[in-house]
Amino acid sequence: MKILVARIPEEGFHYEGEEPGSILSLDDEKFVRNPSAVRYKLYAQRVSDELVARGELGVDLELRCARCSEFFSTTVGVSDFLRAYPAPEGTDSVDLTDDLREEILLHIPGFPVCAEECEGVCPQCGADLNKGACECEVEERPNAWSALDGLNL
Repeated sequence: MKILVARIPEEGFHYEGEEPGSILSLDDEKFVRNPSAVRYKLYAQRVSDELVARGELGVDLELRCARCSEFFSTTVGVSDFLRAYPAPEGTDSVDLTDDLREEILLHIPGFPVCAEECEGVCPQCGADLNKGACECEVEERPNAWSALDGLNL
């Protein structure tokens, strides 16, 4: 998204629209797919020799659940986008595309979960526990921290 600096009135200007989902460069990503258009509602204003842009961003996409490994649809939103760009006298335009991309990518959760009730997969056989119990005989695993119970300081 490029903002033409010379066309911004002194009181600032509101921008609302969409950029293609391809600006996120997620083509080879294994855990994120099918981004929609990146929506933006921004307010830009010249302040001294800078262009200040603030507002909201959003994109619909599919994430792979960290528990069950199935894809689910969600919306990633940014409500506090704020950037300042150098825009000395004579600057024609400022490109916000890289910063829009970065802000969206930083707001994608590291370990997304499709639902709070997601049971995940069986650690032994890999069966999806959301679809039913598996046939494995699950032994009660010892707690790794139980050795500290006998510690006498």
